[in-house]
Amino acid sequence: MLSLRSTWVLLLIVMLLQPLSTGLMACATRVLAGLGWQTNHLLAHLLPASSDVFWSAVVSGLFPGMIVAGILGVLVLTREFSGATIESTLTANPRRGMVLMAKGLALALSTWLAAQVGLLLSWILAALLLPGRLGTLPAYKPGLALLDLLGGPLILVLFALMGLGLGALSRSRAGGVGLFLGLTLILPLILGLLGGLVPHVGWLQAPFRLTPTSLLVTFLSGLNRAAETGIRWCPTWWQAGLILMVWTALSCALGTLVFRRADIG
Repeated sequence: MLSLRSTWVLLLIVMLLQPLSTGLMACATRVLAGLGWQTNHLLAHLLPASSDVFWSAVVSGLFPGMIVAGILGVLVLTREFSGATIESTLTANPRRGMVLMAKGLALALSTWLAAQVGLLLSWILAALLLPGRLGTLPAYKPGLALLDLLGGPLILVLFALMGLGLGALSRSRAGGVGLFLGLTLILPLILGLLGGLVPHVGWLQAPFRLTPTSLLVTFLSGLNRAAETGIRWCPTWWQAGLILMVWTALSCALGTLVFRRADIG
């Protein structure tokens, strides 16, 4: 896995996307604040509380990072099928479940390390570019700092393992990437559009809130969005984390089943 250049490139992207996204969001915030100062208009209707601005900037890179982590997970296994090296791997160790587990452990460790370093860089950059915005966290968001700084990289690990499971399920780079993008981007987009445009289908908001991307937003917000928005039900941050684990476990279980029983040819 680490002998291939593409692995290092994708891990580097996972790490650098986070401070890059934080820098762009912090600069945009400073520009808006500067415009508001020049025109003597308060931007309370544009900018949320200072702590929300700060932590939104810190974790903003996790959203594009989840796509790169998922693609990395797909490639960890499927490039062995495309390169015809899977036969050598399974000759060295014919226990396919153990092979897939070993790949998952190596993927999880490398993804977590890259994501953790990137998030710490984002935190430092946000502190430099947004002085005075390190306000006290609201009472309804206890532990948001630890949740984002320590939980965010673990969530990226879940997306990487989800990609590994979908790659084992499809055994094709194009198929695995397509399944992952469909689950994380296309499905939430379709459900969101249908729920907003078609009347009398408000019930679609419930499955929309259970999609992996929406669960990531809920987890990083660190609060009960149902209580905040007044909707009937929405998972809390810890429920969102558990449901994401279920998505990952389901993808890995289906991928393991196919990988163990299907012909490698």
